[in-house]
Amino acid sequence: RLSDPRQAYVQLWKELTGNKKRVTTDHAADLLDKYFNTPSPGRLPIVLLADELDLLWTKKQTVLYDLFDWPMRRNARLIVLAVANTMDLPERIMMGRVSSRVGMQRITFPPYSYKQLEQIVLSRITDLDIFDKEAVELAARKVAAVSGDARRALSICLRAAESA
Repeated sequence: RLSDPRQAYVQLWKELTGNKKRVTTDHAADLLDKYFNTPSPGRLPIVLLADELDLLWTKKQTVLYDLFDWPMRRNARLIVLAVANTMDLPERIMMGRVSSRVGMQRITFPPYSYKQLEQIVLSRITDLDIFDKEAVELAARKVAAVSGDARRALSICLRAAESA
């Protein structure tokens, strides 16, 4: 998790270059901008998977704009795959200048079933002997009926463990 959406610049710069030196978010943004604007004939294409895209939202939406603007640059050789739990994220929270940069190709994944949620939770707690299988099944069924979100099921079990 990032403490601030602008930390995405720093993380991307470090992963892209292998450079472990500390850089500020503004400096990393500038370096990335220069990187994606500079011709480099031998540069391999980069595929960036941005999960939990809604966590990169800020009031000015600079981070989101940059992530979707860089691939449009002539020398970028960047492909951004964005993952969000909300199908209408571009229309709902992105300003026009950002959503105009987002390709509208969407792949819909169905929510997890209660059996899948149960398996996910059980796989995370195999070494712990703190839950009855029936309790995990109940949590999985409740979450599956509402959202099918695995994080929600895990969060419920974590809170139950903390209060036990």
